[in-house]
Amino acid sequence: MPAPSIPADEAQRLKALWDLCVLDTPPEERFDRIVRMAVRLFQVPIALVSLVDKDRQWFKARYGIAELSGPRNTSFCGHAILHSEMLVVPDATLDPRFLDNPNVLDAPHVRFYAGQPLRAPNGRLVGTLCVVDYKTREFSEEDRRALRDLSAWTELELSMKALQEAQAAVKQLDHFFELSADMLSITNLESRLLRCSVSWSRTLGYSTTELRDIRLRELFHPEDLPQVLEARQRAIEGRPLPSVECRIRDRAGTWRWLQSNFIFNPAECVFYSVAREITEQKQLESEHRRVEQLKDEFVSTVSHELRTPLTSIRGALGLLKGGIAGPLPAEAEELIWIAQDNSDRLLRLINDILDLEGLETGQLSFKREPLPLGELVTQAVVAQRGYAAQYGVKLVVALDSEARALVDADRFLQVMANLLSNAIKFSPQGETVQVRLARLPGGLRVSVEDHGPGIPESFRSRIFHKFAQADGSDTRRKGGTGLGLSITQALVARMEGTLSFVSEEGEGSTFFVVLPEWTPPEP
Repeated sequence: MPAPSIPADEAQRLKALWDLCVLDTPPEERFDRIVRMAVRLFQVPIALVSLVDKDRQWFKARYGIAELSGPRNTSFCGHAILHSEMLVVPDATLDPRFLDNPNVLDAPHVRFYAGQPLRAPNGRLVGTLCVVDYKTREFSEEDRRALRDLSAWTELELSMKALQEAQAAVKQLDHFFELSADMLSITNLESRLLRCSVSWSRTLGYSTTELRDIRLRELFHPEDLPQVLEARQRAIEGRPLPSVECRIRDRAGTWRWLQSNFIFNPAECVFYSVAREITEQKQLESEHRRVEQLKDEFVSTVSHELRTPLTSIRGALGLLKGGIAGPLPAEAEELIWIAQDNSDRLLRLINDILDLEGLETGQLSFKREPLPLGELVTQAVVAQRGYAAQYGVKLVVALDSEARALVDADRFLQVMANLLSNAIKFSPQGETVQVRLARLPGGLRVSVEDHGPGIPESFRSRIFHKFAQADGSDTRRKGGTGLGLSITQALVARMEGTLSFVSEEGEGSTFFVVLPEWTPPEP
């Protein structure tokens, strides 16, 4: 059994069918009376208004069958829409297209079929008005004229329904434009409003009539107009584009911020846009930036002013500990130790703050060179052995590669010092911290693995935030500024690398630094 061919204009045909807005709608008397009249006029048991969808034929009106639809690939109507002329099959058992069709071999045992193609308002063939009989028969010219007349009536009803649906859609659109809190608009290529929602008048203070007499581009801030025009051009070219934030002048001359999205309809050469006012949001953002700037300036100034006297205090305490003033009473010596320990902690905090400021402002010096990463890793581990001994922790190094990376030596050692000191602090006494360097397809990976308490699940999403500390653990007792990992992540990023971690509570954590491997340029 040959399935019906697909018409050459299938895409346009389907669009015309779907634009009728009739598929899967409830039965309507105006279509039902047509099939009843066809049954009486032609003395047949079955009559259908059949619409041929992508994979099915769906019956808008039916007489003589219970089904609402059937497969397209076995339908007679699928063959009928291939030509504009009526398809008449006097005896299906003799027609090679249908003799082994399941509708012929089995119920309803079709023998006769006559189907007149139905046209959508744009002329595309979307279905048929057809009559079916269980016995063979001839179909006279008079019968053909009658079926064509009934088909014309069906096409008229389809057009009327499409018109009613369009009118209903326009009414709904009017209601939507009236109630929408967003600024909806349709504009032409000359930036004139063809239609806009009431919210445009509420936001800008112009009447609808005044808005239609204004070219919108004349209201945009001169600094923002280029990006608005670029967004419109991207929409015309069908390229994806983000929301556009721009200033627009209201009737009182005040600049208001809008966030807009554009879609271009090439068929009608118009833009559809949705905008909303974000003036208050922009003011809050500006105020927030100003507060952050003042805070950063204050912290930076205080940090710079504190570092010099604090360094002097720390040095003086060191001299006292060293015996420059002679032997000290035990109580005084203990106080000196406490004071120097707190001085060291304050100095670390100040240095971290200044490093962070330098990273954020781009003023932190970097001198990247192609250096053997294994040597730097070893150097970092050696520098931390004394610190590890204080905690009874052993450092183990495994170097699987001698490859080079383009890094700043001092900043890389700072990264390793932060990761190693964290791993040491949180490792139980007698445990081991493993440091590995390996070559991977994605670059060189340095890992620092400990067997401490792990990172709480609730803290992992903000572990790289400034001043972040996991209050639920013993982090506070271990000391630290809460800036180390934030600085470490920024330093690694400046060396074009990534910092990540895996952790399991009660089992430990592993931090990974991945850096691109350096290869010498070709001669």
